[in-house]
Parts: sequence; C-alpha cells; structure tokens
Amino acid sequence: MVLTTLAALLSLTAGPSQADGWVWSLYEDARETVLAREIPDTDRLTTTLACAPGSGRVVVSFYDLPARSGFASFRSGDASGTAEMAAGDASDPFSLTLRTDHPAMANFVATGSLEVVSGDQTRVVTFSRPHLAKLRRFTEICAD
Repeated sequence: MVLTTLAALLSLTAGPSQADGWVWSLYEDARETVLAREIPDTDRLTTTLACAPGSGRVVVSFYDLPARSGFASFRSGDASGTAEMAAGDASDPFSLTLRTDHPAMANFVATGSLEVVSGDQTRVVTFSRPHLAKLRRFTEICAD
C-alpha cells in the first residue's frame, strides 16, 4: 500500500527541520491515493488523507495525537457529522473515515478547512490556496 510505503520511507529519511516547510504532497497509485501533510525529505508527517480510488471513502489519519477510540465530530462550513475513530499505535495513527458525498466533504474541498474534535483534542486540517487543487484532485479520485 502507498500509505505503508510512505510511512516506511518517511521513517527512514532524515533531513533538516524547517518550521515553515510543511506542504501537502499527493501520491497516486492504482490501489491507494494519499495526500500527506509533511516536510519533504524528512520524517515529519502530521496528517494523511487516504482512499482506494473510486471507493467513495476517505480515511483521515492523525500522526501527531495520542491513540484513542470512540467518536469524533467533524465540521466544515455549516455541515457537520460524527464518525467512529479507529485507534492505532505509533505506526498506525488514529483515524476516521468520511464519505466523499457528505456535505462536510464538499465544504472541505471548497474551503480547504475541516475541523475534527475527539474528546478534548481538536485538529483543523487546512489546505492553503496553492494546495486546494491537490485536494480537489484527491477527492475526484476517491469519489464513487
């Protein structure tokens, strides 16, 4: 899987830490497509969005939060929902699965901002204007 390969590659590489070097990188494969918030050529990774092309589902994973399970709420614009969290370990972060046809996903693609709240933890997944085209491309690939 691309995500497994990406995690392995990121764990093997090391490079200079850049405070403002965070970007969204798009990795396409016939079996899995991944958008990763990372500092290229380092082991720094905070968030991924992954899907099987045409599946209609996106798995949002957070690598910088402690593992947890339960439910999380998500919101983008005036659309919101709830999803079950899947807790993992250090190499398999906690994640939630969203449908590409959910109104919050449509707002996310339009605005580049998605808020996820689980317990006392809040994360906002944000795409700046230069990276919105990657988010749109990713969502098109994932849609069923």
